[in-house]
Amino acid sequence: MLTIELNNQRLQQILHQLEDAIGDLTPLMQAIAIELASQTEENFEHEGRPEWPELSDVTTERRAKQGHWPGQMLQVSAGGLAASIFTDATDSSAMVGSNKPYAAMMQFGGQRADFPQLWGDIPARQYLPVDSEGILQPETEQAILDLAMSHLHQQARSSPSRCLQAPTS
Repeated sequence: MLTIELNNQRLQQILHQLEDAIGDLTPLMQAIAIELASQTEENFEHEGRPEWPELSDVTTERRAKQGHWPGQMLQVSAGGLAASIFTDATDSSAMVGSNKPYAAMMQFGGQRADFPQLWGDIPARQYLPVDSEGILQPETEQAILDLAMSHLHQQARSSPSRCLQAPTS
């Protein structure tokens, strides 16, 4: 399984404050996992944010012969990559991923020289809302920060003695 660790100090600061204030973050982590899946679906729907590179002529010809072109990239079959997206959450983590053997190749790209079974080089088409450096897409980062702050405010209303001061940007 492919793992990308996020190193986002602002987000980590908020999550640590939440954990210190309210303890069990499982409900928040579940909401974040759902949001990661939603952002991933948006990437499939819009064929990237930013837009993915076009398919090669070889790929479009092969797909056309199989009756899969024109169509959407990375969504050739009902049981393909887009349908394989899953989430998981614990009290301290949230994840989104795929169990497809080619999932990492689609996210990060690959060179035919390294993978002789390919019919050409594969450019990265980042369908997950994070890049290879662990940097979230801006829309995703904002959505997660909004979830964390909402969760904090909700907990503060239900238990004012545990209220925290929101971090400043």
